[in-house]
Amino acid sequence: MALYLLKYPYRKILLPLAKKMVFIDPDLLGYLATIVAFATMFCYLYAQDRPYLLLISILLTLFRMTLNTIDGVIAIERGNLRLKGEIVNALPDRYSDIFILIGIALSPLCTPLLGILGISSMFLVSYTGMLSKAIGANWQHHGPLGKVERLILVMIFSFLEYLSLTGKIHMVCNLTYFMWLMILFIALGQITVYNRLKAQLRECRKLDWIKYRKLDKKAVVLYDSLTGNTEKAAKEAANALSLEALNIKDFINSDLSDYDLVILAAPHLGHKILPQNTIEFLENEHNIKQYALLLTSGMPVYRHISNKKCVNYFIERLGKKPISSINIKGYHAKAKTYKNRPNDNDLLDAYLFAQKVYKTLQQH
Repeated sequence: MALYLLKYPYRKILLPLAKKMVFIDPDLLGYLATIVAFATMFCYLYAQDRPYLLLISILLTLFRMTLNTIDGVIAIERGNLRLKGEIVNALPDRYSDIFILIGIALSPLCTPLLGILGISSMFLVSYTGMLSKAIGANWQHHGPLGKVERLILVMIFSFLEYLSLTGKIHMVCNLTYFMWLMILFIALGQITVYNRLKAQLRECRKLDWIKYRKLDKKAVVLYDSLTGNTEKAAKEAANALSLEALNIKDFINSDLSDYDLVILAAPHLGHKILPQNTIEFLENEHNIKQYALLLTSGMPVYRHISNKKCVNYFIERLGKKPISSINIKGYHAKAKTYKNRPNDNDLLDAYLFAQKVYKTLQQH
């Protein structure tokens, strides 16, 4: 997943070139990338007798990655993001992966069994990534063995195999480096399948909730946000309950006794614990029946300590424990940590958190 994100900076680098190539149909570049992968297959098939072909395969793989990146940039520049483009972007890529892995699997530098298992693992990774689209969820890119990671590993092990064939390094445990590559694909592939299925099941919980939810309790989501992180999370929690998140400053002197559930969202502020609006809210007497805490924090490690302080502060002021609490990562403006957080996954956490506490309330 981390390496997958590298394609976005790479897109920026290729942007000037893409603007000059905007007259080209981006689908053609996708097809060209598949042809490049097909040529790369023969480099692996004949690499044992001609080790230099492995160096060429690395260059061809880099060229393929560039084509796959630049076709997306051109599509964006042309405003040509069509549904057909998703198919053209996905299917040729699968063919390209097959060509490369067949070349490795059928070469004398690998065994057919490891090759078949490696290809199968790659297919399962790709399939589970796209499976979400069939149920109306997001395409899953969770790693550790995404497309970018696979290609980088292929290039690294191609270079190691080249060094081995030219006598510069030795095999490990009498296995070629391509055999180790397939073993790595098998192991990391299953971890990736697990991570993607786990993410899909989380999205299924959201989709099922939207379809079958029964909102028979009166609830409100109140937030106090300084940089916008907490507000985003609060709005997602409110969305789960078909509500609008409301700023806590408007409820400082309000009676909340009519609500069955109050979800309080606030950021950590280190030694200050909470924002002033939240402090003022807690200092007033409120007859809250049940509440849950949605807290955001952006300081690594210390966020766990400050979270405990915040929860305890709420307990002391309100005289009761929350139904549940959650600590979501958010960008820290001063420390510059957790950039681009809360992300989609964090916001899904907030959504599912509200769903969980509401269901808990219904059960009691």
